[in-house]
Amino acid sequence: MSRLLPAELSAGTDRAPAPPAPAAHRFRPEVQGLRTVAVLLVAVYHVWIGGVSGGVDVFLFISAFLMTLSFVRRLENGTGPQLGRYWARTFSRLLPPVVVTVLGTLVAVRLLFPSDRWYAAIEEAAATVLYAQNWVLAFNAVDYYAADTSQASPFQHFWSLSVQGQVFLLWPLLLALCGLLARRTRQPVGRVAAVVFGAVFLASFVFSVVSTGNEQAFAYFDTRARLWEFALGSLLALAVLRGVTLPGALRLVLGWTGLVAIAVCGLVLDVQGSFPGWAALWPLTGAALVILAGHTGDPRGADALLTRRPLLVLGEASYAVYLVHWPVLVTYLVVTDRAKATLLHGLVILLASIVLGVLLHRLVERPLRLGTGARASLRQLGLIVLCVVLVLVPAAGARVVLDRHAQEAAARAAVENPGAAVLAGDLAWQQDPAVPTIPNPLVREGQWATLPEKCDDATQDWFGDHVVACTALPVDPDAEVDAMVVGNSHAEQWLPAFQRVAEDRGWNLLSAVKGACRYQPVETTDETECQELIRLTDQYIEEQDIDVVFTTSTVTSTDGPGEEIAPGFAQLLDDLDERGVTVVGVRDNPRFSFNMVTCIDQDGPDAARCNPPREQKLAPQNPADALEAAHENFVNVDMSDWICPDGTCPSRIGNRWVYMDDNHMPHDYVVTMVPAFAEQFDRLVESRVQSLPGG
Repeated sequence: MSRLLPAELSAGTDRAPAPPAPAAHRFRPEVQGLRTVAVLLVAVYHVWIGGVSGGVDVFLFISAFLMTLSFVRRLENGTGPQLGRYWARTFSRLLPPVVVTVLGTLVAVRLLFPSDRWYAAIEEAAATVLYAQNWVLAFNAVDYYAADTSQASPFQHFWSLSVQGQVFLLWPLLLALCGLLARRTRQPVGRVAAVVFGAVFLASFVFSVVSTGNEQAFAYFDTRARLWEFALGSLLALAVLRGVTLPGALRLVLGWTGLVAIAVCGLVLDVQGSFPGWAALWPLTGAALVILAGHTGDPRGADALLTRRPLLVLGEASYAVYLVHWPVLVTYLVVTDRAKATLLHGLVILLASIVLGVLLHRLVERPLRLGTGARASLRQLGLIVLCVVLVLVPAAGARVVLDRHAQEAAARAAVENPGAAVLAGDLAWQQDPAVPTIPNPLVREGQWATLPEKCDDATQDWFGDHVVACTALPVDPDAEVDAMVVGNSHAEQWLPAFQRVAEDRGWNLLSAVKGACRYQPVETTDETECQELIRLTDQYIEEQDIDVVFTTSTVTSTDGPGEEIAPGFAQLLDDLDERGVTVVGVRDNPRFSFNMVTCIDQDGPDAARCNPPREQKLAPQNPADALEAAHENFVNVDMSDWICPDGTCPSRIGNRWVYMDDNHMPHDYVVTMVPAFAEQFDRLVESRVQSLPGG
């Protein structure tokens, strides 16, 4: 949502339409009104529909259109690009309302949001002011091990402004290059720019379509997949500069067709699931039609609606309204514990966003426009630095404080946070409400378990990009047993226990796992990436003569007990038995439809939702028990009594969180179960698989 208006457009919004003039050289009130339509669509879809409207794409398109008009006119007039002044003026205008919004949102997060969301808010606030939020969201969207993002971040909407900010750095360079090429080739600037932006459009559009088809969650936030939207706006600006004219009747039809297309885009298309590929042409074409229709002066035209004074006034503050509407909405949802706003509450949210946006525009954005000229550029540069410092310094300070609290809690953990050790019955311990539960939900670093060393290069090359984490114990060439941990994150979380068993018995141990990729026969999964990983794992087990495989034997459900033997697990036992491989299968832990840490914050430590009965989450008996008699190579480990003791499955035990989200156990809790795991494993191996060395 750009504030990069040509001088004519930013001079005022309450005057009468100018006399007929070439479309590129006069005030375009219909574009200002189109901004208002876009921001209202974005807000309405967010508040009531819970979806995405395509309005953001219109904002990106308009910003490139206006920027190209302004730059190309200057280049044609011989003024030059003046890049430094442009960047200083632009970011000194964009950043102040961003900083006010970010700091206000951080205060709201600290006072009103659950504590497990503070850390992410600090990280995203810093990414926002550095125009990198889109990349944070992109990598989190495809990173299985990233923090739980099922609950919307109050900074999530800044992704589009980050993309826009990056383009505001790139586009002037491209336009300056166009001016240089035009002088060298003695070609008109517009013609050269058409070739350059045509090439950008084609390359980015192809990339966008391909990446959206392959990894849409990443592509949605990927600047490279969005460049074609800006390029299309630039190409339209070049067409307008060349004086494209259309018959009056056609302009009436185009204006209304474009406006209706923009309005219904989010209802017709799955914007969040299919953009920014070819589907994004829908709203952009609609915006292009409205701009081509222009200011007709006909009361029957769409521009007659778009140029109404309320829309023009709101269009001037549209950037600020966009900034504040999302934090207001997310804060409401957190405070009320709702998934969506009611009709009445939504109206209040929308009205509050408009009022706050207008105030932000008039009290911050407008007064801090520091004029033009060399001295103004220096003041603008100072303002930019100040804005960045005002966010990064408090964010860094808050991070230091949170990290220190986490370290202090970890230092006292052995006495104050015994975890599963309290279930052994030989520890006198009482819950102290003043002692924080660990691990600190604000800091997830170190809670995904790993083995001490990275795999050697040959092993890593074997699995390539198909393994998220490949780690191992130091290799002992004299070890009699080579063991391997395979499967998904639910196998990976037991690495501290597997490591203890391997070290006690003098085994080599390797972990090659990937989130959401359970180890099962290839034909029993439809996930292409998982199929390739399973094939590579099977080959590795065969060629490296692996003796023991650690994995999970059952799979639980988020809704109800629903626990069953993992798909194809019995076949897996048969296949590995033929190769002489012993399988250690661990019963899966319960899964939930909500974050178990957040549950305590919202409902209290004794709430039933946070401590459900065991029979609601696990089968009455371990389903894998049925496989023991038929498979002598199967070691069936069941740690459910240490996760769901006394008939309940609590969110915390012994002042440690049992979960760090809705289904994964943190390292800090698993390590407290290691002695019990090792004891059970030794007992089972002694009774069932006595031939394993090291016992």
